[in-house]
Amino acid sequence: MASPTSESATQSARPAVFLHVGAAKSGTTYLQNVLWHNRDRLRRHGFSYPGEDPAAHVRAAFDLRRTFFRDASDPSTRGAWHELVAEARDWPGTTIISQELFAPARVRYVREAMADLAFADVHVVFTVRDLGRQIPAHWQEDVKNRFTTSFDDFVAALRRADWRSFETARLFWGLQDPVAVLARWGVELPPERVHLVTLPPPGAPRDLLWQRFCTAVGLSPWRYDLSGSFSNPSLGLAETLFLRDLNESLDERVGWHVYNDQVKLFLAQQVLTARRSPTKIALSADDLMWATDRAIESVEQLRAAGYHVVGDLYDLVPTASRGKRGARPSTGPSGAEMADVGTDAVTALLQRLLEVEQKGAPVGGSAVPVPERIDLLREETAELAEYTAALVRDAAPLSARAAERYPAVRQLRGAYRRIQRGGRSDVETNTG
Repeated sequence: MASPTSESATQSARPAVFLHVGAAKSGTTYLQNVLWHNRDRLRRHGFSYPGEDPAAHVRAAFDLRRTFFRDASDPSTRGAWHELVAEARDWPGTTIISQELFAPARVRYVREAMADLAFADVHVVFTVRDLGRQIPAHWQEDVKNRFTTSFDDFVAALRRADWRSFETARLFWGLQDPVAVLARWGVELPPERVHLVTLPPPGAPRDLLWQRFCTAVGLSPWRYDLSGSFSNPSLGLAETLFLRDLNESLDERVGWHVYNDQVKLFLAQQVLTARRSPTKIALSADDLMWATDRAIESVEQLRAAGYHVVGDLYDLVPTASRGKRGARPSTGPSGAEMADVGTDAVTALLQRLLEVEQKGAPVGGSAVPVPERIDLLREETAELAEYTAALVRDAAPLSARAAERYPAVRQLRGAYRRIQRGGRSDVETNTG
């Protein structure tokens, strides 16, 4: 393979590492899926998207931050950050690392990351969209991670001056506030190496986010395959409320890894997001006004920071006219809507259970009751013991087998033993 050459217009003698650190629910899953799907093409053009599987960057973020999902742990995260760093060090071109869970890293972990990547020119990339869409999207993502906070309480906590006293608010602003996140991640970088990519407003071409991201990291967007389905659809209002009720009913009785597999990854992300025409979750008029004021403050602070902006900073200001109007969770879906969601969920889970049973059915002996299986094992053990004894007899020395069949041989063997015993007696007498 030819040696990698960067697509970027600016060449450097040192390799480059682009750390895409968030924000969550800002098209990150879409971008990560495109990058993973195009790994071979990226390498041909001098770019590496490292990791042995798509979750490698998730494990690396947890490893760097010394954390995991609440009330859970995963030993596979240990050393995951340094594995990505080692791949970046071995790659002579540009490396892209992308995971929104890097965003909340404290400054000491950011400094550690920069020290680990000191062999390269490090860039930080942050994708972000307006709060009017981001707040509902983040709340439903929290619910997928077994939170039970109501939407009204969630927004109220975000608006409080003492928001750090509320876990959901700390998680939101730690992941979503572009001013705070870039102040931490850009603490040791010149502003031109901090790239802010704004999400286009609703109705923009689907690939516009990809084009903007490519501008930030120096890729030529038309060289890559976007034909796959890379979307990460959000839950609708009724679906999110159903899942929140389910979380309250489970009440932590199910461990995280089971919840993650069965509720989050299967029920939420496959079944409930696939329901047709979900009702979008919307802010109240008062909350939307607050979000707009907050966004304008952020825009001015980001402009003053002098970061490289791809897109338009005023894409971050929500407006009431953007997109299809949704409903507030407090006004709620009807009982019939909630019942429909529950019916779909139960049906899907029963079908999944049936599939598991069908996979186990073809296993030999699986339909035989346990006592009968034990009896069969006893019979097979007895047969095996008899067969083994026969093998031992067949493997005995030829002289032993011949003695059993011919009396003369037995007599000769007896005389030979007597001679041996007599010889040993003479030896013992002479040495006494």
